[in-house]
Amino acid sequence: MKSIYLIVCLALSSLAYSQNTSNKTIGSSTQQNFSIILKDQFILTGNKISENESSILFRDFTLGEINLQKSNILKISELQGDLFVQLILNDGKTILGKLETKTEASLTILTKNLGQITLSKSAIKSIKIIEESQIKNGQYLFPNPHPTRYFFGPSAIPLKKGEKYFQNAYILSNSVQIGLSDQFSIGGGVVVPFLFYITPKFGKKVSENVHLGGGILIASSLISNLNLGIGVGYGSLTLGSNENNVTLNVGWGATKGDSYDAVSNTTKTSWSFANKPMFTFSGMSRISRRCMLVSENWLFAVNEYTYDDQMNSNGIMQANGVKSSYNGVLSGGVRIMLERSSFDFGILSPIGGNASAMGIPYIDYVIKF
Repeated sequence: MKSIYLIVCLALSSLAYSQNTSNKTIGSSTQQNFSIILKDQFILTGNKISENESSILFRDFTLGEINLQKSNILKISELQGDLFVQLILNDGKTILGKLETKTEASLTILTKNLGQITLSKSAIKSIKIIEESQIKNGQYLFPNPHPTRYFFGPSAIPLKKGEKYFQNAYILSNSVQIGLSDQFSIGGGVVVPFLFYITPKFGKKVSENVHLGGGILIASSLISNLNLGIGVGYGSLTLGSNENNVTLNVGWGATKGDSYDAVSNTTKTSWSFANKPMFTFSGMSRISRRCMLVSENWLFAVNEYTYDDQMNSNGIMQANGVKSSYNGVLSGGVRIMLERSSFDFGILSPIGGNASAMGIPYIDYVIKF
């Protein structure tokens, strides 16, 4: 009888221990913080309560418990270390600081100027997870909304999966770019009424402050009887962060068009490759919360005919050959930024050949959606 009693006690002790161990595992997992981006770009931040094959029961810091279908989730990220947050209160005030503790009813935040404060969740309109480095002089230094491009030319920094932006320049030029993965995006646009183009792009971070990438630009005329086409393949190297960087793009291009060959005195439509590679050298540097300096500079080879000193029988100077030389466009300006959009203002200056030194104003508007 004593042996049976001992066996029952041992079994009950083992069951109690396994239950305690299981509860501890569940408890520790619910304390891990996650950021969930939904397909409509809505962002949730909090803890997983439970998960099955099709859904996640999630406790958001602001909204409380939400049952999320996995088919509606774009990306889940585990948040490591201390959490720094931007709180927007119902009265419009903003509070920045480190998240100390959270309960079902309140959050405790450690701020630089006010010390530790506890706020009721009912007083909070929204919560955004931010980096500690984004808190400057008590203000939220939101990230550069468009590190993937300068005025028009790309950097090697890629769009993230699901990110999209629309760009308008000079009213007539409109384009869209969409991140299909964290390394690959595709887009295109139109320049009314002249041409349309597509711009697939690849980019990858290979080390701290170094990105490598490349892409293709293909353009063709919107006008049926205008034989115009452009094709460029390029590689990119970007050094620096999203806020301060420089990029070198090296590419080789080809053009399609009607051309008059002064050497053979004929006109033809054809594709022709450039005799030399093209280059862009660009940079951006953040100088304040809402302002950034931007420069984008192009060098490309053009063909020029050389002529004999004497005219032919028709009174026309006779071409005797072709030489290739570099022309280009230099530009500089500013980017005025909001959290999801920006305005670029710049001056474009053609160089080389018969280019005028006069600057051409540039303006565009870009928004993430």
